[in-house]
Amino acid sequence: MKRSGTTRACVFATIHRPATKVLMDYMEETGLKTMVGKVNMDRNSPNYYCEKSAEESEQETRLWLEGIKAKYRNVVPILTPRFIPTCTDELMERLSGIQKEYQLPVQSHLSENKSEIAWVKELCPDSRFYGDAYNQFGLFGKSARTVMAHCVYSTEEEIHMMKEQGVFIAHCPQSNTNLSSGIAPVRTYLDRKMKIGLGTDVAGGSGESIFRAMTDAIAVSKLRWCLLDESLKPVTVKEAFYMGTLGGGAFFGNVGSFLKGYEFDALILDDSSLPHPQPLSLEERLERFIYLSDDRNIKGKFTEGSRIF
Repeated sequence: MKRSGTTRACVFATIHRPATKVLMDYMEETGLKTMVGKVNMDRNSPNYYCEKSAEESEQETRLWLEGIKAKYRNVVPILTPRFIPTCTDELMERLSGIQKEYQLPVQSHLSENKSEIAWVKELCPDSRFYGDAYNQFGLFGKSARTVMAHCVYSTEEEIHMMKEQGVFIAHCPQSNTNLSSGIAPVRTYLDRKMKIGLGTDVAGGSGESIFRAMTDAIAVSKLRWCLLDESLKPVTVKEAFYMGTLGGGAFFGNVGSFLKGYEFDALILDDSSLPHPQPLSLEERLERFIYLSDDRNIKGKFTEGSRIF
């Protein structure tokens, strides 16, 4: 990630407190600004990957938070219930208490595939829709800054709540394709001026290139347009670039732009190894870079004004 085009990231760790701390130690050394979460899971998981109880999960999370307090300059904690199917109501209630006490942001998964949505309805019959299952515990925007991965099949009611409560969407096109989940209606989210950025969702996705995420977002939107819904126009290069910069950066504050008052996150790009027979405008060069470059074309990186390499 240090050598990639990413300057900021939200990262799921694991349920294990020591391993989460090790990950935070490594991320601190990169100089990148990241949010890392110890994952919470107390049901519907293999025995080796499931915490024994909601009480134990809460206790481990509190020990983790106390153990890292004031330890890092670049890494901050983020509350991470994996998703509703792996978290009992008791655990969600306990995590809600932790969120209020520590004022933590929240990351999780939402409406990724149809069977998952049906499962949530079965597990949480009192919820009106998937997002409402989070909202009942105060973990869906408003008081808790929240980012939800995927949102492939969000209903109109869910979309309305996300916009109203300022929930961020992490669109993960490659992961959604690899897992045969579907194609998120990104045009709807953009047209309604919702908060949306891009995710790579490793290992659902095969790498952490933000440029690859941009091109994948464009490609899958074209498939959705021609195969599913011609009323939703494909995502443009400009819109994909926005999601990979200012759109996702907004979750971290004034990040993702060179506008006045924004923190200086920047890449030094070298496209000299990407020859083209005709002269190109700056915008055309950027589009070519997004599609054809790799980490070797990134010659330098700054995060919050500090040079990473």
